[in-house]
Amino acid sequence: MYIEDPFGNRKEYTPEKIVDSVMRAGFDEETAEQIEERVRGRVESGMKSEDLYRVVYEEMERFNDAYALRYRLREAIGVLDPNYHEFEKYVCKVLELDGIDAEWSPRPLPQGACSEHEIDIVGKTGGTTYAIECKHHFHYHRLTGMDVPMIQYAVIDDLQEGWEQGLEHAIDVDRSWVIVNTKLSQHAKQYAECKGIRMTAWDYPEEDSLREIVERNQAYPVTILRLVDDEKTALSKNDVLTLQQLLDLSEEDVDTLNLSPEHVEDLQRRARQLLDAGSQ
Repeated sequence: MYIEDPFGNRKEYTPEKIVDSVMRAGFDEETAEQIEERVRGRVESGMKSEDLYRVVYEEMERFNDAYALRYRLREAIGVLDPNYHEFEKYVCKVLELDGIDAEWSPRPLPQGACSEHEIDIVGKTGGTTYAIECKHHFHYHRLTGMDVPMIQYAVIDDLQEGWEQGLEHAIDVDRSWVIVNTKLSQHAKQYAECKGIRMTAWDYPEEDSLREIVERNQAYPVTILRLVDDEKTALSKNDVLTLQQLLDLSEEDVDTLNLSPEHVEDLQRRARQLLDAGSQ
């Protein structure tokens, strides 16, 4: 029995992978195996991976709503709104929770030797200052290729030359760092490693991937709650990007949202439920 991925490739259905992903959402092994058994009963050979994802979510939801929502993490990051620069701002919050000094979109634009550069985030950790580029894709199943770290290598080179020349708006940065919500092509990994560019992708590096950083800090985006349009717009306009930010809203903050206090209270209840499930 095989599953067709978004690129048209056939992959064998693997029960162990389903169990692992269900356990990652919070279920114990016994329950995860029960869920996988129910999923397997609904799988047909040739099923598309997005349909399998939906089936797994539905079966998880039968057992625990909060754990099922955590399974949606990758999708929730994918739907962050580029019109409000949500992914860059969200990554900035995630890095701060992970102990990194992060500044979003510094102004004036940092000056390189040849050009100004729009830098998504300047991050400082362990004595190293990073120029961080955030690449976000709604279709998160695609691969990020070698062109992204190649561009960042050129950017860091120009910025460093600008600093050495003492230009007015130059900044002192040591390395490039690229953060993406997709997986990386093998060429992207090889190039970045060769050029000393730090890469953080959905599943890379293994112990410090975007997924790992988000989960260990419970830095879940508010979009994981399956927001309707008016909820998403209200929170976006006020830069409420994580569940913890939603829970930390003051009465004055709530007044600035175009939502009733009762509506916000319901969202906070759902956020608390999910975070409590993640801490168990």
